[in-house]
Amino acid sequence: MKPMPTLDALLVKARSKGIFGTKERSVIKQANSDGIRAVVAQQFEVANQVLGHGLTPIVEPEVDIHCPDKAGAEKLLKAELLAQLNRLPSDKQVILKLTLPEVDNFYSDLVAHPRVLKVVALSGGYSRDEANARLSRQKGVIASFSRALTEGLTAQQSEAEFNAALDRSIEGIYQASRT
Repeated sequence: MKPMPTLDALLVKARSKGIFGTKERSVIKQANSDGIRAVVAQQFEVANQVLGHGLTPIVEPEVDIHCPDKAGAEKLLKAELLAQLNRLPSDKQVILKLTLPEVDNFYSDLVAHPRVLKVVALSGGYSRDEANARLSRQKGVIASFSRALTEGLTAQQSEAEFNAALDRSIEGIYQASRT
């Protein structure tokens, strides 16, 4: 992530406005243990800063869906996430926003972790159908899709067509999240 020298002031302002939390996003492109360790350490450094202001951090170390060893990167990532979660104070929780994994229910131990408020899945560039299919196989994980949500929506659609397409998209994602 880029340096955020004014983050403390921004968090004070966010808290005063009733904001729930913040999102930190990094992208993992290789199954490199040193790189993934550094990404997760940075994510949790910021997460602890956010927690210190009474807000909930959304930790988002996205594994690129085109990573040559995506499953290997996910394995390294999960180990680092668990190590960092176990260092959090017992009264603190984070939200994890993760790419849909290659292995079904791969993040089940994160879903059950007492310092995890929720695990949410990002569509990561998968088509909506693929993202929904993968999500429906992840017990306890819900969608936080943007690209998949808006797939097929265009400014050229009539209001009725747009609303109908959006309704179908939301319903499909909702159904996939009901695990």
